[in-house]
Amino acid sequence: MKVICAKDELMKGMQIVQPVIASKITLPVLSNFLFETEKDKIKLSATDLEIGVTCYIKAEIVSEGAITIPAKRFSDIIKEVSDGNIEIKSDETNQINIKANKSKFVLMGIDKKDYPTLPDFQKENMFSLKTQVLNSMLKKTIFAVSKDSQRYVLNGVCFIVEDGTIKAVSTDGRRLSYINSDGIDKKIKGKVIIPTKAVSDILRLISANDKVEEVKISLSDNLMTVMIGDITFQTKLIEGVFPNYEQVIPKKTMSKIKLNVANTISAVKQMALLTGDKLVADRASSIKLSFEKNKMIVSANTVGLGSGEAEVETEYSGEVFDINFNPNYIKDILQNIEDENIYFAYTTSQNPVVITPEKDKNYLCVVMPMRS
Repeated sequence: MKVICAKDELMKGMQIVQPVIASKITLPVLSNFLFETEKDKIKLSATDLEIGVTCYIKAEIVSEGAITIPAKRFSDIIKEVSDGNIEIKSDETNQINIKANKSKFVLMGIDKKDYPTLPDFQKENMFSLKTQVLNSMLKKTIFAVSKDSQRYVLNGVCFIVEDGTIKAVSTDGRRLSYINSDGIDKKIKGKVIIPTKAVSDILRLISANDKVEEVKISLSDNLMTVMIGDITFQTKLIEGVFPNYEQVIPKKTMSKIKLNVANTISAVKQMALLTGDKLVADRASSIKLSFEKNKMIVSANTVGLGSGEAEVETEYSGEVFDINFNPNYIKDILQNIEDENIYFAYTTSQNPVVITPEKDKNYLCVVMPMRS
């Protein structure tokens, strides 16, 4: 094999495939990526056996072939050489020769036959979705995913496709995030749990290819495939049954208060400075939201740190009401709301609170208060 490729093309390709490669590997070949010619392009592939990605970059193909190349070493070399075209050759001994301007390198690769084969894109149960819709759904749910490995079914975002609607749900047992969008082919059905790492990778790939207006998604029992332009991303799914999230969302609330997002998040961030670094489920590590006539007071009082309060104007006219929260939970929610205002709906200081954007009727978050 012999190819000539521009440095910026190689860099673009490595930025797509390298993050997929696991830092801790069980098979030496998994520290490599697959570099192969395909017509007038180079196809790059990488996998850690749980997730996989392929992409294409432009190149001059002098002679065809394929080889797996040590990813980190190759990427480091490409970063350091001067701009311009880079010549890459491999032979039957799996030796890789890299020539860039006046620099030369030799790496040892591994034969393509030893590299895991990625499944082909399955067109069954496939549907299209606006890229910005998928991006929004994942960003607005990933923050609420559980990090507790013992609760593995909560270690991802649950996707439900039915009746022309796609829903995304995540929860860690203390908070829940839910969003939906319509316009899906009504014939498509599926319920899958996408691992957190895969969600992060999809968001990364969307960000790097923001000109792609629509993505294609295919769902099966154990695999999800997402096509973003000429990038194909695949992930194995979390096995298990996601809990009934609808039971967690309160059906009735006693009061609904309108709050300005910017003012509220500012007050919460200020008071979070006076809470402990390691938050536990007690009042000493929480912030308190106190609702009084036409205002909300956000306060914190932590032994050994200090105390403070910040006032936020609101149109509240009910009885004086106090409720305590982990400030990070409130910040995460508010940072993912694009509306100017939110509705804060509650029943008692011990029951879950529902937070919804003023205008976006397809998104809501539920958060449990901390005991007072």
